[in-house]
Amino acid sequence: MEENIKHCPNCSQKVFSNSNFCSVCGFKFDDNKNNSKEDENSQGMVAAQAEDKSCGCTNNSNGENRSSDQLSLRLFDLVVNVFKKHTLEERENTFICGTVKTAPKEGEICSKWPKPWLYSRVFALFAMTFLGLVALLRIFENILAYPGIIFIGALTVPFSLLVFFWELNAPRNINIFDVIKIFFWGGVSSLLLTMIFSRIIFVGEVDYVGAIMIGVIEESAKFVVAAYFLRGSKRKYILNGLLLGAAVGAGFAVFETAGYEFAYGLQIPILMRIIYTRGALAFGGHIVWTAMSGAALAMVKEDDRLKINHFKDIKFLKYFILTIGLHAIWDMPISNSSELPFAQGILTIIAWIIILILISSGLKQISRIKTI
Repeated sequence: MEENIKHCPNCSQKVFSNSNFCSVCGFKFDDNKNNSKEDENSQGMVAAQAEDKSCGCTNNSNGENRSSDQLSLRLFDLVVNVFKKHTLEERENTFICGTVKTAPKEGEICSKWPKPWLYSRVFALFAMTFLGLVALLRIFENILAYPGIIFIGALTVPFSLLVFFWELNAPRNINIFDVIKIFFWGGVSSLLLTMIFSRIIFVGEVDYVGAIMIGVIEESAKFVVAAYFLRGSKRKYILNGLLLGAAVGAGFAVFETAGYEFAYGLQIPILMRIIYTRGALAFGGHIVWTAMSGAALAMVKEDDRLKINHFKDIKFLKYFILTIGLHAIWDMPISNSSELPFAQGILTIIAWIIILILISSGLKQISRIKTI
């Protein structure tokens, strides 16, 4: 079988020897050139290259130079791979990213506009699990499904979004275990800090002033935790800050939503309404707010260790104040004749415009570093 296999000189993946194009990266084979290249490289070298580049910038469809990467905003790229069929090997290569052996070197980091897809599979997995638990409760009236519905219902959208931000992390220098660790520890830690800050700062009723105070307290608590995980010099990329902030925000969102479900969802219709409403609103809430703060801190910190001066930088402050403002307006008792959350919808659009700008800035940062 190995006799019918050759290695792509562009991405080092195995393909059939009679193939004219690489099925992974689309590279067009020139048999004479490729055979000479394969003869020059031993099987061990090819395997090493494949391992090193499995998470790097190898998906170059035309084999062009990486310096020609396009950095303009292309929203379609964020969903285009969702509708394509992906192999088990692709999933495995994605999940091993961020380790010592798989993280690309600085000059090999891909600065193209990302094309994530794994987040959609994670969402589908959680959604099917949730529907199965709902069937247990509604059809078979099994009350033991209730805790599972609460947790999976709270987890589905935030964790799927977290995987989305993990896929956007082009440096591929943070592995999935660290992301999950920050998700849990960061979520709990930020909730604990929120409770501590709430004892110090009086909130009162959730009116306009109260909403501002809640925004200050919760965004500050989440940011402190995100800043802790960004404190070292290795987390120097804007996309690192975006990911770690999203991890803290996702953990906060999941535990908060699960708490609301437990406290107010004693009746099934109310529970389902909480799950669906907070799931839909999660796209514009804690996850993206903390992602913005984390990215802003990484933007000013770069490859330095975290210092007090970084918190005083105007570039950071404008994003951090913006997150507090978005959160405060989100919680304000703005009158609305419709039951639909129009204000939150507008705030979600604004937040994602900022996220897209930060993603673009992160890719441009990588492109600049590669040219140094």
